[in-house]
Amino acid sequence: MGIPGPGQSLEGSQSTFSDDLLSIELCGPGQQNLSIIDIPGIFRTPTEGVTTKEDMALVRTIMYHHIRDERTIILAVVPSNTDIATQEILTIAKEVDPKGLRTLGVLTKPDLIDDGGQENVMMLVEGKRNPLRLGYHIVRNRGQSELSSQPSERARKEKEFFLSQPWSRLSRDRVGTQALQQRLQDLLVDITRREFPKVQSQILKKLADCRRQIEGLGVERQSPEQQRRYLLKLSNGFQKMADSALDAYYSREKAFSNHDQLRLATLAADLMDRFSEDVEKLGHTVKFDLPGNDVKATETSEESSSLSVNGSDDMLNSLDDRSDATVTLYPELEEFTISDKTFPEPSNRSILDWIREEHRRARSFGLATIGPSTIPTIWQEQTKNWENLTMDYIGDLVYHVHDFIYNALTHVCEDERVRTILWSVLQEDLVKKYKETFKHIKFILHVERFGKLLTSNHHYNDNLQMCKTSRLKGMLEGHAITQYDSAGLIRSTKVVNMDQVAQSTTMDSNDHAVHEIHDILVSYYEIARKRFVDTVCMQGSDFHLLTGESSPLRLFSTNFVSNLSPNQLDMIAGEEAATRQLRESLTNQIDALEKGKKLLRV
Repeated sequence: MGIPGPGQSLEGSQSTFSDDLLSIELCGPGQQNLSIIDIPGIFRTPTEGVTTKEDMALVRTIMYHHIRDERTIILAVVPSNTDIATQEILTIAKEVDPKGLRTLGVLTKPDLIDDGGQENVMMLVEGKRNPLRLGYHIVRNRGQSELSSQPSERARKEKEFFLSQPWSRLSRDRVGTQALQQRLQDLLVDITRREFPKVQSQILKKLADCRRQIEGLGVERQSPEQQRRYLLKLSNGFQKMADSALDAYYSREKAFSNHDQLRLATLAADLMDRFSEDVEKLGHTVKFDLPGNDVKATETSEESSSLSVNGSDDMLNSLDDRSDATVTLYPELEEFTISDKTFPEPSNRSILDWIREEHRRARSFGLATIGPSTIPTIWQEQTKNWENLTMDYIGDLVYHVHDFIYNALTHVCEDERVRTILWSVLQEDLVKKYKETFKHIKFILHVERFGKLLTSNHHYNDNLQMCKTSRLKGMLEGHAITQYDSAGLIRSTKVVNMDQVAQSTTMDSNDHAVHEIHDILVSYYEIARKRFVDTVCMQGSDFHLLTGESSPLRLFSTNFVSNLSPNQLDMIAGEEAATRQLRESLTNQIDALEKGKKLLRV
């Protein structure tokens, strides 16, 4: 307490008094139902080596703290052998209890009164002098020689004293310790009845406040079973939210209305559409020789063979650049974000010149006109933009999935500490799943770009025939006369000069091979591009990242929670020591208040 012990002198930094409360509780069937607080007596002058001015102020503070309570009985203890008019406690009591409803005067040491002074004291007890509303009570204390006597002996001597003259004329309910006990019991009953409505109201208010505080702490999470139930509830809420997001059933949760980043199905659909459009527009490095394409017939040279062409600003602006945002919000996704998002538009150089050069470099001797490595080499170069476009698309989708998981956890888990630890635990497995996705995407890319070029799609032959027919029609243009009828419909078409037609459609074996390669490439590219986009979207996007059983959205599940060890459960969902202590304190308060509420019903 910071006060000197028995036999110790008072030091400069110490105080004789302390505002700490020493509580002694006596329990038993013979004990009175009273709580008595013994407050230090008021003194006006410090004693050197014993008390200080600070002690004076502290004693007054302690006294006022206790006697201001309207449910406290003020026992104004005054020695009988002193002048009642000089007792400051009566003035202070009147200040805090102006009506005198709870101030009872207690006179002590009547055996020390000088002869002739007893009458003044008895007039106080009889209410004839300095009256108090509750009056005065008088008791006899043990003397110095009686400090070791038994309570029964003290009670006997007190009774004998007040039966003697002149004290015997006083009413028995105003003298003695036992009568004082009964008087205090009666006063407590009176105060309780008077304060009953207030007490009842305060108990109910305190109960509501304690329950509100304990509800604010969330469910109790001290045992592993409680922690597991808590996390299972969170995982169920998360999975319901994920299912709603994937089904685009946004009306199930208000969070979808306030946060567009939670509308995962819509975000995924937008990304898929953009990816399909990007691969269609930017997937090939050189434009095919098709009607409507603006191509330049250039000679093959070191300069013209370069296929690196800057893309248009409009297209670049249409692609979301999430590199900075990803690294800032989720540093763990940095390895999945490509740094260079400049996707070149297809070159306008002549693809036929390029094919002719590759054919020349890869031709072999013999009757075969097309070298076995010519088409695969051109195909790999023509589809090299697929890789960055695909990695960018998957990277964006990973970002949206990761962002959804974080925001969904924020929605279902209000406890910031639990959410932070849970997120850190999930991150490692989430990153593993993202890596598996990218590994599968690279496998798809490798199969499509470096695997054997094949298809069983009948549209390939249809496309190939259409290419050849289109070229033949182009060659025949200018060598035929078309006749129309009166209605403007074609009546007949005939070739004018077959020799000229034969001369214009004649080409050497190299030219024939070049056009054949081009027709094969353009026919196959259309089939492979659509197949590739569908495969990436179905396997990489949908299965690996969205709806598959092992997608990142299924990581925080009941299976995940069920496999957590007790140590992991406590680390993630365990309550902090301060929270546990507060919960225990509130629980004890609620129990005590409930008992008090039951007593008030009697």
